[in-house]
Amino acid sequence: MSISFRNFLIFLIFLFIFRLYALKIMHIDLFFDEAYYWYWSKHLAWGYYSKPPFIAFVIKIFTSIFGDNIYGVKIASNLFYSLSAIYVYLISKELFNEKIALLSGIAFITIPGISYLSEIISTDAFLVFFWSFTLYYFIKALKSDKWFYWILSGIGGGVGLLSKPTMIIFVLSVLFYLLIDSKQTFKNKKLYVAMILAAIIYLPNLIWNYHHNFIMFHHIENISEIQKNSHFHPKKFLEFLGAQFGVFGPVFFGVYLYLIFKISIIFSKKEYKLLYAFSVPFLSVISIQAIIERANANWALPTYVAATILVVFYLYQKSKKWLFVGIFVNIILMIIVYFYHPIMYTFGITLTKKNDFYRRVLGWQKLAKQIEPVIVKYPNTKLAFCDRDLMSEMIFYIKPQPLNAQLFNPNKKIINQFAISTDMNKYKHKNFLILLKSENKRYIQKYFKQCKFLTKKEVKIYKDFSRKVYIYYCTNFKGY
Repeated sequence: MSISFRNFLIFLIFLFIFRLYALKIMHIDLFFDEAYYWYWSKHLAWGYYSKPPFIAFVIKIFTSIFGDNIYGVKIASNLFYSLSAIYVYLISKELFNEKIALLSGIAFITIPGISYLSEIISTDAFLVFFWSFTLYYFIKALKSDKWFYWILSGIGGGVGLLSKPTMIIFVLSVLFYLLIDSKQTFKNKKLYVAMILAAIIYLPNLIWNYHHNFIMFHHIENISEIQKNSHFHPKKFLEFLGAQFGVFGPVFFGVYLYLIFKISIIFSKKEYKLLYAFSVPFLSVISIQAIIERANANWALPTYVAATILVVFYLYQKSKKWLFVGIFVNIILMIIVYFYHPIMYTFGITLTKKNDFYRRVLGWQKLAKQIEPVIVKYPNTKLAFCDRDLMSEMIFYIKPQPLNAQLFNPNKKIINQFAISTDMNKYKHKNFLILLKSENKRYIQKYFKQCKFLTKKEVKIYKDFSRKVYIYYCTNFKGY
């Protein structure tokens, strides 16, 4: 092990522990998507309503080790981004040298998008890992043409698809790179074997979707809001582009934008062309999505695996000062994100719904504690919810965890995973406690013999923001 790599591992371990500590002092709850994915881990399958299955299997493994708590659910994200950083280091070393590798690894693991998402369990953590994993072994395969590396790149691509469907953009990057720098590789049968292997690995999720009317792909279409009557939305594109300064860091993204349009620089080195090919297509695809309808800032995250190395090498040659300024600025942003509440308190700034981006992960556990005594009073009833977000959070935080809770879904629409895995019609003539975010008795009462409002539970978070739940006791479910 080289001194450079050893030092990088020490830095990674320190940062990994620091992020666990930051998670502890944040005093936050799970985001409802995180609780939703945790629920999937209790019902393992080859596919789910909105995502492939890899995230559920990972959460299952880590909660089996650390328990059904915030660390058990979240820790895999921190770990997989750290592993991604190791592959960024290895890619940089393969293309350049250990100095660039060390700086690239440090720059990558400290970009704001990674700092923020390291504390959130999402499919992005696994997509970024398998993107970096596959890219490294693809580069090794191009250089050595060994079957071992081609097979590993195929495995990475396949499991990447089981993590998030946008891994398919890797194929676009491969084709783009081969066209601009390595056309002879099109004749290499090992390339196609690797692609076929990736497709075979992804096949179980495709079969699951076939048996569920390709629900995941319909969801992707809906969430991206691509419709026949879609129009251009330059404002949304500019918002997305502006958000990338936050994801990659203001200095690094500014330099990256400059390099994107400096074709003379990009085509001056073989390594530049490769890094360009494995970053620009991903950003371009998501940018097109942003122009047509909308795109979340994090959707472009795999862009910055190759973009980090490209920017670091360029700045190392042209301006080391701005390279270190970029890393320093990103570390400061990381500290602000992790210690946001203490910083606000220190400066005497009152937190409100408008100025606290953590508001969506506060108050859920306290709300569950208020609900538990009500559930105890009605031991022979089923629990039902009308809302995915509330249902996800309460199944996780109510003790004992009501894993057999039902989604109240009278329209019978497949609107989330709960609509697939639960069916209230199996419980006709049963009594239910139904939890709603708002007071709306008329929505539920016609499906029961009688519905009685029991209580409203509320957790005050700020003067202008609180969590509320309305609990109804409903008897003799008629079905729908």
